[in-house]
Amino acid sequence: MKAFFSILILGTGTVLAVDAPADSVSAAIEKAIPYLEKEGAWWIEKKECVSCHHTSFLVWAGDLALDAGFAVNATVLDQQREWMRNSFLEKIKPNPKTPEVLPKPGEVKGDRNVEGVCQFLISPSAKKAPQPVLETLREIVHRNQSEDGNWKPGGQLPRQDRPELETQWASNQWAELALKTSGRKPRLPTETWKAGVPAETSEWHMLNLMLRPENPHALKNLLEKQNDDGGWSWISGESSDPSGTGQALIALGRSGKAAAHPEAIRKARDFLVKTQSDEGHWETRGTKDRDETTRVSNFWGTAWAVIGLLESRSEGE
Repeated sequence: MKAFFSILILGTGTVLAVDAPADSVSAAIEKAIPYLEKEGAWWIEKKECVSCHHTSFLVWAGDLALDAGFAVNATVLDQQREWMRNSFLEKIKPNPKTPEVLPKPGEVKGDRNVEGVCQFLISPSAKKAPQPVLETLREIVHRNQSEDGNWKPGGQLPRQDRPELETQWASNQWAELALKTSGRKPRLPTETWKAGVPAETSEWHMLNLMLRPENPHALKNLLEKQNDDGGWSWISGESSDPSGTGQALIALGRSGKAAAHPEAIRKARDFLVKTQSDEGHWETRGTKDRDETTRVSNFWGTAWAVIGLLESRSEGE
């Protein structure tokens, strides 16, 4: 399968607060598309893994760009979308390397990557999926809530460098948001925050605002995390990066708060436009090791940035 678009994110350090006009934002998105296409195709072909970072985010960014009128290979995007859906629903086979670990009866790959399923369900790509497939994916989310009210963190989440409790909160937030978007509720009450325990990552603040768009504290807490250079960091106390900035832009766009906070949007876009590499990507520190960048973290950070730029676009841009 041939892929369709490109992005990498480079992004720490102070950035001059120079306005990025709408055409600069569009140019940044256009410049990023070929990288995402190439890297997404490589992951699918070589890894054959239905991960969140290289599959859910690949089609999420692709469909946003396509719907906004950017040059995206729609045929390839259709193939990638279908491959991802089929992979989520593929039954897990016993692994000869670990014969003692048997899959549960009827267990599918989506059961072990609930966050990826959720990210697909809240993306515009879900609108292009057959209704029976959507219902099956929603059921995967619904049935994977454990009796303690939590969803077991999967994919990259368990190894991320942040408080373990917040990783659990993030998994719960993704699941609750995916169910809410489809008009369903969790089977049991779930926990996403505790009084006296501050949330550290922009991912939590993003999901919190999307879940509670009318809660003034959710908006205030997110805006207070914006750094002087216009960006957000993935985790509190660090320099701005594309992941944190993209997540904040998604939250403001999806919650309907972007229009009321044009200065925050402008500064965030300035940061991303000014820190994009000449090749169209941003370099991004990993969430598992904050001292290094990897091929996976670069793709993931770039996808977050592009999705953020697209989700926060105003009408007419």
